[in-house]
Amino acid sequence: MDDQEIKDSGRPIVCSVSGGKDSIAMALWLRENGFEESNDIHYVWADTGWEHPVLYEYIESIVKPLLGDRFYRVVSKKYPGGMPDLVVSKGAMPSRMGRFCTEQLKKLPIRDHIRELGNSPLPINAVGIRAAESKARSKMDRWEPGSILGKNLCDTWRPLITWVVQDVIDIHNRNNLRPCPLYLKDKYPSERVGCWPCIMSKKSEIRAMVETDPDRIVQIRTLEEKVAEKAAARLAQTGETFESRGIGKPAFFQAKTGGTGECWPIDKVAEWSKTERGGHQYGLELFLPADESERGCQSWGLCDMPDKDGEFSA
Repeated sequence: MDDQEIKDSGRPIVCSVSGGKDSIAMALWLRENGFEESNDIHYVWADTGWEHPVLYEYIESIVKPLLGDRFYRVVSKKYPGGMPDLVVSKGAMPSRMGRFCTEQLKKLPIRDHIRELGNSPLPINAVGIRAAESKARSKMDRWEPGSILGKNLCDTWRPLITWVVQDVIDIHNRNNLRPCPLYLKDKYPSERVGCWPCIMSKKSEIRAMVETDPDRIVQIRTLEEKVAEKAAARLAQTGETFESRGIGKPAFFQAKTGGTGECWPIDKVAEWSKTERGGHQYGLELFLPADESERGCQSWGLCDMPDKDGEFSA
């Protein structure tokens, strides 16, 4: 379907909003092009309970007033406390090979919201993905029947697929709207918004957390202790320990050491983040896989990612 056919269809549109620059640009574009008058628009934000405090403030002070009663906050029904609730309940941390955080905290809550709309007519899920962001995204189509959110649940629409970052800046400027302040900080400006931190964070993102949010370090340390206790108790039921299994205690971050990765406690990660290239290094480049084209929850279009140069300004 092209854009006019979508508008003429009157089908409900669920716009995935993260609070980042691309998803807000998509919401502004839908408004500018009259979709709020022709279609039942739902701007849906999946609250992971693990976002940056600045993003929560931006959602409350800017996004919710902007989108009004079309804005919907959704949370996990099984883990309403978000990321802390999820990892402690499971007694495990998400990893590159098992990103259950995205599944439980973003994908399923949005899926549940779409299901509540019914399937007559079939809803459309609009996501703010741009082809310029990565090699993987460059292969995506503007319109895709069906959705990875669920079989026969909705169709997928990427109205910004051909946009470059300047288009995103321009639509913010046209609407006299500044992006989330995380992008505009003088020190440690963010390349993305979303979980704070994401398990797939880059070194610079971890350094920013270490320098600006010591309370989050304490929270992660506490979560690691609770998860380790639960995992140890589970192993004890079979007469095993971390040592007998040859594995380390679960931790929020993993180093790229082959297999599923070596778990580093948050304090070691924090120290590593302060090292510089060419200086003292631990010898490992945490935590991204060799191909950075897809990381975290990017494949669902729920987190904003930088362009190749990693820049955004307004």
